[in-house]
Amino acid sequence: MKKILLAGLIGFALVGCVSDVKYNYVPEITQKSYPDLNVVTTTYVGDDMVRQGNVKTMDVISFPVTTQVNKFWYSYIIDAGDYPKLGEDKKYLFFAIRSVNGNSIVKSFNVAVAPVGIRVSKDSSKNQVCISFPTGTDFCENNKQFTYKKVNVTSQDGFQQTLIYNGKVGNKINIGYREFNNDIARPAFSNNVEYDLSESKIIRYKGAELEIIKATNQFIQYKVFRNFNNK
Repeated sequence: MKKILLAGLIGFALVGCVSDVKYNYVPEITQKSYPDLNVVTTTYVGDDMVRQGNVKTMDVISFPVTTQVNKFWYSYIIDAGDYPKLGEDKKYLFFAIRSVNGNSIVKSFNVAVAPVGIRVSKDSSKNQVCISFPTGTDFCENNKQFTYKKVNVTSQDGFQQTLIYNGKVGNKINIGYREFNNDIARPAFSNNVEYDLSESKIIRYKGAELEIIKATNQFIQYKVFRNFNNK
Protein backbone atom coordinates (compact mmCIF):
# COMPACT_ATOMS: atom_id res chain seq x y z
CA MET A 1 0.00 0.00 0.00
CA LYS A 2 2.85 2.39 0.86
CA LYS A 3 4.56 1.56 -2.43
CA ILE A 4 1.39 2.31 -4.37
CA LEU A 5 0.89 5.58 -2.50
CA LEU A 6 4.49 6.61 -3.11
CA ALA A 7 4.17 5.79 -6.79
CA GLY A 8 1.05 7.93 -6.93
CA LEU A 9 2.83 10.84 -5.30
CA ILE A 10 5.73 10.59 -7.75
CA GLY A 11 3.30 10.38 -10.64
CA PHE A 12 1.53 13.49 -9.34
CA ALA A 13 4.89 15.27 -9.14
CA LEU A 14 5.54 14.47 -12.79
CA VAL A 15 2.49 16.29 -14.13
CA GLY A 16 1.33 19.86 -14.27
CA CYS A 17 4.69 21.60 -14.88
CA VAL A 18 6.71 22.65 -17.92
CA SER A 19 10.13 21.33 -18.92
CA ASP A 20 13.03 23.49 -17.75
CA VAL A 21 15.39 22.21 -20.47
CA LYS A 22 16.91 25.07 -22.48
CA TYR A 23 17.40 24.79 -26.24
CA ASN A 24 19.60 27.83 -26.86
CA TYR A 25 22.85 26.17 -27.98
CA VAL A 26 23.96 26.42 -31.62
CA PRO A 27 26.89 24.21 -32.76
CA GLU A 28 29.59 25.60 -35.01
CA ILE A 29 29.14 24.50 -38.64
CA THR A 30 32.04 24.59 -41.10
CA GLN A 31 32.38 23.40 -44.66
CA LYS A 32 34.69 20.40 -45.13
CA SER A 33 36.21 19.19 -48.36
CA TYR A 34 37.82 15.83 -49.16
CA PRO A 35 40.56 15.19 -50.09
CA ASP A 36 43.22 17.75 -49.23
CA LEU A 37 44.41 19.82 -52.17
CA ASN A 38 47.64 19.00 -54.05
CA VAL A 39 48.01 15.57 -52.40
CA VAL A 40 48.08 12.29 -54.34
CA THR A 41 44.98 10.32 -53.35
CA THR A 42 43.88 6.77 -54.23
CA THR A 43 40.19 5.90 -54.55
CA TYR A 44 38.55 2.64 -55.58
CA VAL A 45 35.61 1.99 -57.91
CA GLY A 46 32.36 3.10 -56.27
CA ASP A 47 34.05 5.41 -53.75
CA ASP A 48 34.08 9.20 -53.54
CA MET A 49 36.92 11.00 -55.29
CA VAL A 50 35.86 14.48 -54.22
CA ARG A 51 33.39 15.34 -51.50
CA GLN A 52 32.15 18.58 -49.98
CA GLY A 53 29.79 18.84 -47.03
CA ASN A 54 29.28 20.32 -43.58
CA VAL A 55 30.89 19.39 -40.28
CA LYS A 56 29.36 20.32 -36.92
CA THR A 57 31.67 21.02 -33.98
CA MET A 58 29.53 20.25 -30.94
CA ASP A 59 29.91 20.48 -27.18
CA VAL A 60 29.03 17.15 -25.57
CA ILE A 61 28.92 15.48 -22.19
CA SER A 62 30.80 12.19 -22.32
CA PHE A 63 29.97 9.23 -20.09
CA PRO A 64 32.85 6.69 -20.22
CA VAL A 65 30.78 3.94 -18.60
CA THR A 66 27.11 3.10 -18.20
CA THR A 67 25.67 5.48 -15.60
CA GLN A 68 22.59 4.82 -13.48
CA VAL A 69 20.43 7.52 -11.86
CA ASN A 70 18.03 6.21 -9.20
CA LYS A 71 15.16 7.63 -7.18
CA PHE A 72 13.31 5.26 -4.88
CA TRP A 73 12.78 2.13 -7.03
CA TYR A 74 12.85 4.16 -10.28
CA SER A 75 15.96 3.89 -12.45
CA TYR A 76 17.36 5.61 -15.50
CA ILE A 77 20.33 4.19 -17.39
CA ILE A 78 22.63 6.44 -19.43
CA ASP A 79 24.54 4.35 -21.96
CA ALA A 80 28.23 5.18 -22.31
CA GLY A 81 28.65 7.76 -25.08
CA ASP A 82 28.79 11.41 -26.09
CA TYR A 83 25.55 13.38 -25.68
CA PRO A 84 25.20 16.72 -27.53
CA LYS A 85 24.53 19.97 -25.73
CA LEU A 86 21.02 21.44 -26.02
CA GLY A 87 21.49 24.67 -24.09
CA GLU A 88 22.19 26.27 -20.73
CA ASP A 89 21.03 28.80 -18.16
CA LYS A 90 22.81 30.49 -15.25
CA LYS A 91 23.03 27.31 -13.18
CA TYR A 92 22.78 24.31 -15.49
CA LEU A 93 23.91 22.71 -18.73
CA PHE A 94 21.40 20.63 -20.70
CA PHE A 95 22.17 17.70 -22.99
CA ALA A 96 20.17 15.40 -25.28
CA ILE A 97 18.97 11.93 -24.33
CA ARG A 98 20.50 10.38 -27.47
CA SER A 99 24.21 10.37 -28.30
CA VAL A 100 25.73 12.13 -31.30
CA ASN A 101 25.79 8.89 -33.33
CA GLY A 102 22.37 7.78 -32.09
CA ASN A 103 23.66 4.48 -30.67
CA SER A 104 23.54 5.45 -26.99
CA ILE A 105 20.40 6.58 -25.20
CA VAL A 106 18.88 7.24 -21.80
CA LYS A 107 16.70 4.27 -20.90
CA SER A 108 14.04 4.13 -18.22
CA PHE A 109 12.82 1.36 -15.94
CA ASN A 110 9.57 1.35 -13.95
CA VAL A 111 8.77 4.91 -15.09
CA ALA A 112 6.10 5.66 -17.66
CA VAL A 113 7.20 9.24 -18.35
CA ALA A 114 9.95 9.51 -20.98
CA PRO A 115 12.88 11.86 -20.22
CA VAL A 116 13.64 14.91 -22.38
CA GLY A 117 17.20 15.69 -21.38
CA ILE A 118 20.22 15.34 -19.12
CA ARG A 119 20.81 18.23 -16.70
CA VAL A 120 24.18 18.93 -15.07
CA SER A 121 24.97 21.68 -12.58
CA LYS A 122 27.69 24.17 -13.51
CA ASP A 123 28.86 23.74 -9.92
CA SER A 124 30.82 20.55 -10.50
CA SER A 125 31.76 19.94 -6.85
CA LYS A 126 29.14 17.22 -6.44
CA ASN A 127 29.37 15.74 -9.98
CA GLN A 128 25.58 15.70 -9.99
CA VAL A 129 23.69 14.28 -12.97
CA CYS A 130 19.92 14.76 -13.36
CA ILE A 131 17.37 13.25 -15.72
CA SER A 132 14.86 15.91 -16.83
CA PHE A 133 11.20 15.25 -17.67
CA PRO A 134 8.76 17.24 -19.84
CA THR A 135 6.97 18.18 -16.62
CA GLY A 136 9.93 20.13 -15.20
CA THR A 137 10.77 17.44 -12.62
CA ASP A 138 14.28 16.01 -12.32
CA PHE A 139 15.76 12.83 -10.83
CA CYS A 140 19.29 13.58 -9.60
CA GLU A 141 22.26 11.71 -8.11
CA ASN A 142 25.73 12.86 -7.12
CA ASN A 143 29.22 11.45 -7.69
CA LYS A 144 28.81 10.46 -11.34
CA GLN A 145 31.70 10.10 -13.76
CA PHE A 146 31.63 12.33 -16.86
CA THR A 147 33.68 14.83 -18.83
CA TYR A 148 33.00 17.67 -21.28
CA LYS A 149 34.57 17.85 -24.72
CA LYS A 150 34.04 18.92 -28.33
CA VAL A 151 33.42 16.45 -31.16
CA ASN A 152 33.21 16.84 -34.93
CA VAL A 153 30.13 15.30 -36.53
CA THR A 154 29.48 15.09 -40.25
CA SER A 155 26.29 17.00 -40.83
CA GLN A 156 23.62 15.20 -42.82
CA ASP A 157 21.64 18.37 -43.34
CA GLY A 158 22.37 20.96 -45.94
CA PHE A 159 23.86 20.74 -49.42
CA GLN A 160 26.55 18.19 -50.34
CA GLN A 161 28.37 17.33 -53.56
CA THR A 162 30.45 14.29 -54.57
CA LEU A 163 32.42 12.90 -57.52
CA ILE A 164 32.43 9.09 -57.65
CA TYR A 165 34.84 6.85 -59.60
CA ASN A 166 32.92 4.40 -61.79
CA GLY A 167 35.83 2.69 -63.57
CA LYS A 168 37.75 2.74 -66.84
CA VAL A 169 37.17 1.37 -70.35
CA GLY A 170 40.10 1.81 -72.73
CA ASN A 171 41.47 5.30 -72.23
CA LYS A 172 38.18 6.64 -70.90
CA ILE A 173 37.22 6.97 -67.25
CA ASN A 174 33.67 7.33 -65.99
CA ILE A 175 32.98 9.81 -63.18
CA GLY A 176 29.63 10.10 -61.42
CA TYR A 177 28.41 13.39 -59.96
CA ARG A 178 25.84 13.42 -57.14
CA GLU A 179 24.17 16.18 -55.17
CA PHE A 180 22.48 15.64 -51.80
CA ASN A 181 20.17 17.86 -49.82
CA ASN A 182 19.30 16.81 -46.26
CA ASP A 183 20.98 13.45 -46.99
CA ILE A 184 18.57 12.79 -49.90
CA ALA A 185 19.96 12.40 -53.40
CA ARG A 186 18.68 14.91 -55.95
CA PRO A 187 18.05 12.81 -59.11
CA ALA A 188 17.81 15.86 -61.35
CA PHE A 189 21.35 16.81 -60.29
CA SER A 190 23.00 13.42 -60.77
CA ASN A 191 25.10 12.71 -63.81
CA ASN A 192 27.79 10.41 -65.25
CA VAL A 193 30.56 11.88 -67.39
CA GLU A 194 33.29 10.23 -69.46
CA TYR A 195 36.77 11.70 -69.84
CA ASP A 196 39.29 10.59 -72.48
CA LEU A 197 42.69 10.54 -70.77
CA SER A 198 44.48 10.39 -74.13
CA GLU A 199 43.30 13.98 -74.70
CA SER A 200 44.08 15.38 -71.25
CA LYS A 201 44.97 14.24 -67.74
CA ILE A 202 43.16 17.25 -66.30
CA ILE A 203 39.42 16.89 -65.70
CA ARG A 204 36.94 19.52 -64.51
CA TYR A 205 33.38 19.38 -63.28
CA LYS A 206 31.23 21.89 -61.35
CA GLY A 207 34.29 23.90 -60.36
CA ALA A 208 36.33 20.88 -59.21
CA GLU A 209 39.66 20.41 -61.02
CA LEU A 210 41.72 17.20 -60.84
CA GLU A 211 44.84 15.72 -62.41
CA ILE A 212 44.59 11.98 -63.11
CA ILE A 213 47.89 10.25 -62.37
CA LYS A 214 46.91 6.61 -62.87
CA ALA A 215 43.59 4.90 -63.58
CA THR A 216 42.61 1.24 -63.78
CA ASN A 217 39.25 -0.52 -63.66
CA GLN A 218 39.82 -1.05 -59.92
CA PHE A 219 41.30 2.20 -58.62
CA ILE A 220 42.32 5.72 -59.58
CA GLN A 221 45.17 7.91 -58.36
CA TYR A 222 44.72 11.66 -58.68
CA LYS A 223 45.50 15.06 -57.29
CA VAL A 224 42.82 17.70 -56.58
CA PHE A 225 43.78 21.28 -57.43
CA ARG A 226 40.40 22.81 -56.66
CA ASN A 227 37.31 21.47 -54.88
CA PHE A 228 33.71 22.53 -55.50
CA ASN A 229 33.96 25.33 -52.96
CA ASN A 230 37.56 26.40 -53.67
CA LYS A 231 38.44 29.17 -56.11
